Amino acid sequence: MRKFPSFLFIVLLYVLMFFYTTTKAPAIPPHPGARPLKVAVVVPASSTDQGWNQMGVDGLRELKDKWHLTIEVAENQGYGDIKPVLRDLARKGFDLIIAHASGYQTVTPEVAVERDVRVAVVENPAAVRPGLVSNYEGEAQKGAYLAGVLAAKMTRTNVVGCVTSAEVPDWNRMTVGFMEGLHSINPKINFLYNVIGEASYEDAIGGKRNTEAQIAAGADVIFGMGDGASFGIMKACEENRAKDGGKVWFIDVIGDKTGIDRKQILLASVLWNFDVVYEMMLIDIYSDRFGDDYRQTLENGGIELAVYKEIPSVARAAMKQAEEGIKNGRIKVSNIADTREMRSYMRRLFK
Repeated sequence: MRKFPSFLFIVLLYVLMFFYTTTKAPAIPPHPGARPLKVAVVVPASSTDQGWNQMGVDGLRELKDKWHLTIEVAENQGYGDIKPVLRDLARKGFDLIIAHASGYQTVTPEVAVERDVRVAVVENPAAVRPGLVSNYEGEAQKGAYLAGVLAAKMTRTNVVGCVTSAEVPDWNRMTVGFMEGLHSINPKINFLYNVIGEASYEDAIGGKRNTEAQIAAGADVIFGMGDGASFGIMKACEENRAKDGGKVWFIDVIGDKTGIDRKQILLASVLWNFDVVYEMMLIDIYSDRFGDDYRQTLENGGIELAVYKEIPSVARAAMKQAEEGIKNGRIKVSNIADTREMRSYMRRLFK
């Protein structure tokens, strides 16, 4: 494993290690180590998808100038065999390869061992290996809780839907947080839940079909978790009216789709800021502590709820009160990643 001289920087780096847990952007010198790092990110789809892939790539680009990084983006890699891509990046001498998809979580650690290269994987904390493999995940349930509060305040029909492209830990956590936010405002709300398919991240047609079914059942606010499938969810909200003749609001996750919101139905998004966890990794590389389990949270700035439309003051006040309650510990948002537990909890919450 490549090492970096640390005797000139050790005091500074321990200070940084303390501060990165409490602030989104720790101050660093122009060159925090012996030389700038080379970092690559591998994504399964387009780096301009306004969702998971783009936010993953943009998070690294956010740090490029600050950390003087040399970066490479390997996009549109799909979910097939990515070992050749990983090996090629290792051959090029990259100091860190970020495998930005849960579908890469098992093969990437294998290449890390094979080629002695640092890697970061998604949703596989069991793969963490000191000096070699790190894991990162979004604990976005608190941001989704705020989205649930917003949805409960904005629904006119008292029917709110959730459409998801998969039942993976990140999505399950957000489903639970969203449900709890809804329930905190109105326990009697009618909650609809549809899964597009197993790992149907890019299934825009399926996203549209499932969303239209929920709208037909009365939903006028849709919480969509889909990556590429989100475009189908959004299109269904654009093309259909709620049962009362009004708009169907769409609450997105991961990225910001305001640039394509032609019908003005995009109400909000639970944004994921990946630069937060990437920066933790960089600090740990320079302090020779790489190989950890990193989390994006509401508290560290890795997760936030962005609201794009003017909303009633009562809704804004409810969201503010909920956020304060989460941050001061008065409101406890459940962290449920397992699908079976999530579904069981759903049945108990909305009987």
